[in-house]
Amino acid sequence: MGSRVNVCSVSVLDNPAKFTDPFKLEITFEVFEPLPDDLDWELVYVGAAESEKYDQVLDSVLVGPVVEGRHKFIFEVSVLNLFCF
Repeated sequence: MGSRVNVCSVSVLDNPAKFTDPFKLEITFEVFEPLPDDLDWELVYVGAAESEKYDQVLDSVLVGPVVEGRHKFIFEVSVLNLFCF
């Protein structure tokens, strides 16, 4: 099998929202065999398509231990740091 994890869907919750509201994503994924390590999920704000210079990792979360099957979680992330620009 080519992949041990398949992302089935990512839904944006509370959409539309104010610019100052946190991001809320409902992520559904499948695991085809038990994983030896936790899954590391990151939400990255891409500041400019031309360069990674303005990208911000808004948050990351470890999910695990992960067994075979279908899983779902809500990833809630604070707003981006506007003072970084």
